[in-house]
Amino acid sequence: MSRASWLGALVMLSVSWSFEAGAQRTLRGKVFAPEDHAPGERNGKETFEPLPGATVMWKGSGTGTVTDAFGFFQLDVRRNPDTLRVSMVGFEAVDVYYSGEGYLDIPLEPGVLLQSADVVFEERSQSVSLLNPLNIQQLSRKELCKAACCNLSEAFETNASVDASYTDAVTGTRQIHMLGLAGKYTQLLADNLPGPRGLNVVQGMSFIPGPWIESIFISKGVGTVASGYESFTGQINVAHRNADSAEPFYLNLFHGMGGRAEFNHVSNHRVGRRWDTVLMSHGKFRQRENDRNRDGFLDMPTQKDFVVRNEWRFVGDRGWRANLGVTGVDMEREGGMVSGDVVATPWVAKTEIHRVEVNAKVGYVLPGQEGRSWGSQWTASTHQHWLGFGNRHYDGQQNTFRANVLRSGFLGSEDRQFSAGVSYLYDDFLELGTWGAAPTDANGNPEVWARTEHVPGAFLETTWTGNPRGMIVAGLRVDQHNLWGTIVTPRLHARWSATEQTSLKMVAGTGFRTPNVLMEELGVWASNRRWIVDGPLEPERGWNAGFNVTSKFKLRYRDADLSLDGYWTEFQNRAVVDLDADAHAVRIYNLGDRASRSLTAQAELGWSVHRRWDMRLAYRYVHATTERDGAGAAGTTIDPYVPQHRVFTQWSYSSKPNDRGANWMGDLTVQWVGPQRIPRPDAQFDDRMASEVEDDFVVVNGQISRTFAPGVDLYLGLENILDYRQQNPIVGWDLAQTDDQAFQENMDASLVYGPIFGRMVYVGGRLTLGEADNAGK
Repeated sequence: MSRASWLGALVMLSVSWSFEAGAQRTLRGKVFAPEDHAPGERNGKETFEPLPGATVMWKGSGTGTVTDAFGFFQLDVRRNPDTLRVSMVGFEAVDVYYSGEGYLDIPLEPGVLLQSADVVFEERSQSVSLLNPLNIQQLSRKELCKAACCNLSEAFETNASVDASYTDAVTGTRQIHMLGLAGKYTQLLADNLPGPRGLNVVQGMSFIPGPWIESIFISKGVGTVASGYESFTGQINVAHRNADSAEPFYLNLFHGMGGRAEFNHVSNHRVGRRWDTVLMSHGKFRQRENDRNRDGFLDMPTQKDFVVRNEWRFVGDRGWRANLGVTGVDMEREGGMVSGDVVATPWVAKTEIHRVEVNAKVGYVLPGQEGRSWGSQWTASTHQHWLGFGNRHYDGQQNTFRANVLRSGFLGSEDRQFSAGVSYLYDDFLELGTWGAAPTDANGNPEVWARTEHVPGAFLETTWTGNPRGMIVAGLRVDQHNLWGTIVTPRLHARWSATEQTSLKMVAGTGFRTPNVLMEELGVWASNRRWIVDGPLEPERGWNAGFNVTSKFKLRYRDADLSLDGYWTEFQNRAVVDLDADAHAVRIYNLGDRASRSLTAQAELGWSVHRRWDMRLAYRYVHATTERDGAGAAGTTIDPYVPQHRVFTQWSYSSKPNDRGANWMGDLTVQWVGPQRIPRPDAQFDDRMASEVEDDFVVVNGQISRTFAPGVDLYLGLENILDYRQQNPIVGWDLAQTDDQAFQENMDASLVYGPIFGRMVYVGGRLTLGEADNAGK
């Protein structure tokens, strides 16, 4: 354990204890309404729906608060507390006798409404809790329907915090960036279980269809230690539609310009008194060949994708809960040269992925002990990945098993909660092929990379809530890696409420991960660059710290919110990907004594302009640099593919529903992407200096949808309305017909920074039968 890690851990714990020592007692709780279920069909609170905007006051005084978007509240405890008055329009007010509890669940029963009044609560498509110490932004299903969100990699078109771009000009694969760094530094979770990682880290996002998603939680800064040590810049947790949130039947059909067709299905089934199951299926097809820029290469690959998922839920009578899920993936894609072109050596890009994953969550709530429970998480997967790019190929396999056992409870009082657990991770990698990363043997056998990781670990996370204005979550985990030794991961999250509507949040901690460069740099395969790996790569380590200020207020009598944040990421070691040193190679080496860091600042304003109009406006500044070998050339310390400035705005409209529930909705998203540095190819094909940057550009997306009746929707969208396209995205494309050898040596389709396909029209429909249970909300 390094001295810096021990020092960080001691500072966090000492700050946490000193903060709690001066804390005052506060009451926390949740206000909810019972759902209309037959007796015995559900157990306890799982049949309740949270009530945002409910009023909670000490009876006979002017002291009180309102519940947040998730139904939670915090309230100072008076010196002589007696009775709480809880009320909300449309529900019967209740008086709750207070006897010193630290947490209360308060149900409200529906009351009699005045016939002349309509009570409407509008669900926000994006929301942030002022009480959660983590800076988490929630995207609801309503937000995901604002664009052609057919999978997770396309789900951030309407979000200002996460960027999505293409890895290359031939595979159609999208990757994300967050806080100025690639998506591999953001930990992806699915239902709080490990999501796409390892060999699946880039293309795995396309295996989570958008219509399967109930909500997305985007957390900036390092995550909590319970999820592991791999988070650097944040966490993205995807909540699947489950037995509580899925309707009995849901179908989404999509057809896009260029021959893209998709279907998505979700169905919820009751199997006995204790069991529910959800079936999901997804298919994506494109067989049409498109070459709109006439460079002889497909703008998007032909493809056939199938994904299926089956989840089972068990609710026992004595505190037992269990979820079991099985997911299967089969993907085939083929891009490259347009078929029929007569060339000496056709350049073709093929991808095949076959994956099976099984996960389970089993928990037990201790009877009569609110907030105390045992839980376990289990994940096992096998992933096979085959690539063929030109005359090179890759065959990779990853087998993973992860187990996590947790215990939660209180440390002396309900103001001090804890979550502790032990974990075990097994990762087995085998990668072989021809990529030029190392010399083959005398017989010309393929290169082979293989490693097996065994990582047992333990963690402790404590939450202090004694002060009504603040909350601190301090965590420490220790893992014993069979290859890299002891890994110590301290992390701290804190919140301070300046007022009831303004909160300041801070985060600090470390991240650790083993690089998988052959798959993480997927775009490099779409070129004839040689892979040069200088020595064995060491694990990546780094620190992340940041702050956020969020305030909710009224602007011209309408709801508004303003968020300001800044984050800093500093690497202690990093697998540096150098595309500038040699136009015909990618060099990968350890950071060593060089520096690599990212600084970001963002301001975002949300405003309900009118009862039918909402808008969001954001600006982000990023300064990401890495000292590379031979960085004497001006500008090579600036990280490529990272725009320094970006402006985002979104406008949404919804008409008033008629008597049948029919209405119109419209959404318009505009993004200005500032100049960015792109690695330069050989000067023979591009005379620009390495220090120059590409010009800025604007991307505009729009969609209108019509609800004809509850559960029947049609939508029409237009992506890249201004038809902006990157010119000549494939270096050397014009040599294919004239000089085959020069083409094979210089072809590079990895230097992509903007749209390639251009304007795209799509149309689709959604059919929903029945209503969701909503028991878990």
